[in-house]
Amino acid sequence: MKTTLHTTIMALLTLFSVYLYILADAPMVQNIIVKDNPLIDIPLEENRSLNYLNKIRVNSGLVPFKLNHKLQKASKNHAKYLIENHLIGHYEDSKKIGYTGRYGSNRAIHSGYKTSMIIENISNNNLNYKESIDGLMGAIYHRFGFLDFHTDEIGIGIWQNRDNKSESAFVYDMGSNNLEAICQDKNSITSGEYAQGICANKSLKIRVSLFNRVLNENRLRNSKIVTYPYSNQVDVPPVFYEELPDPLPDYSVSGFPISISFNESYFKKINLISFKLFNSQKKEIKDVIIYDNKTDPNRRLKKFEFALFPLKRLLWGENYTVKVKYMADGKLENRVWSFKTREFKRPIYRVTDSKNSFNINVGESSIFYFPPKSKRDILGTLKYPASLDISFIDKNTIKLVANSIKSNKLMLKIGTHKLNLTIRDREVNY
Repeated sequence: MKTTLHTTIMALLTLFSVYLYILADAPMVQNIIVKDNPLIDIPLEENRSLNYLNKIRVNSGLVPFKLNHKLQKASKNHAKYLIENHLIGHYEDSKKIGYTGRYGSNRAIHSGYKTSMIIENISNNNLNYKESIDGLMGAIYHRFGFLDFHTDEIGIGIWQNRDNKSESAFVYDMGSNNLEAICQDKNSITSGEYAQGICANKSLKIRVSLFNRVLNENRLRNSKIVTYPYSNQVDVPPVFYEELPDPLPDYSVSGFPISISFNESYFKKINLISFKLFNSQKKEIKDVIIYDNKTDPNRRLKKFEFALFPLKRLLWGENYTVKVKYMADGKLENRVWSFKTREFKRPIYRVTDSKNSFNINVGESSIFYFPPKSKRDILGTLKYPASLDISFIDKNTIKLVANSIKSNKLMLKIGTHKLNLTIRDREVNY
């Protein structure tokens, strides 16, 4: 279809989300409008975030998070700092607006938290809690932060740029109630073996035996083994994109990672023998990479954490089974569980070079999946007529609705992909 810029109004849609973890294109042209994003209901999304994270933790075998108002204040401060300064990341600059501490630990202490031992997860440019948390759970280092055996409380801070609503920050600060409780003057000692620097008051000396006892008590409240996706989980995203730091630096798109972690309060030594993934046809997915604390390129995994990365996207609406064989303190053990990837009520149209022409009806939503042609093939900026309503489901999948028939045939270019559409009125029998 030929279009002329002076008669056609176009919408411009881009997709990008950034995930960050810490332990402590097309040019704009005339008559193009930018698709607006919805205003986030911040209190509602913060509450939903907590409920969703607790659903994940409980089903994974961990105690739920309790909301901590000091961590809430710290996370909110940082979310505002990021948006007000148009930044992403964990670090703050004292010269910029809204500075409350260089690191997440500093910001927690600034807000009244008594220990510096926190975990902070951040996602940027998401529009709702599920998009943020699903993305973070797909990013392996973030995932292990949410599924940590020691934490039991959290602060969740969300902020959005009201002038550019695509710019948002979701900040999650996690800590331990018991660790904060021991950072009291009464627990400081004057002699013997001690740990220092874990409390807001840096001069406090905490007995090592007390510190280790608290960590052990925290772990014993949780299951011996945590897997993710958890057993019988449904609605699992089929894809992993990128993370900072990136566990798969050569890939922009790959399959959703599978993980298993062992609670060190119950185990002294774990030797992983095999870690395998099978589809619904019982066929093993062999194109994978398996990481442990020695092979992880970023050295972020702990000694009892293991991750399997499928190097190609998983399928939509598919059942998968995971089989792990390991030696636990000299005893041979097996772990088997299953999960199902996300599915939709409507059919998904698979768009390839050989099949890229489809019929759609006015007013009906259609889902189009563009299988990656390479390990770096993701959809970029998309220009389209304003008579269409398009949103990204992920970086290879879009949802499209034709609101009217200005032309019954359209051709969209999305990166290296093409999509040819014939738009039909549902009341007309063709």
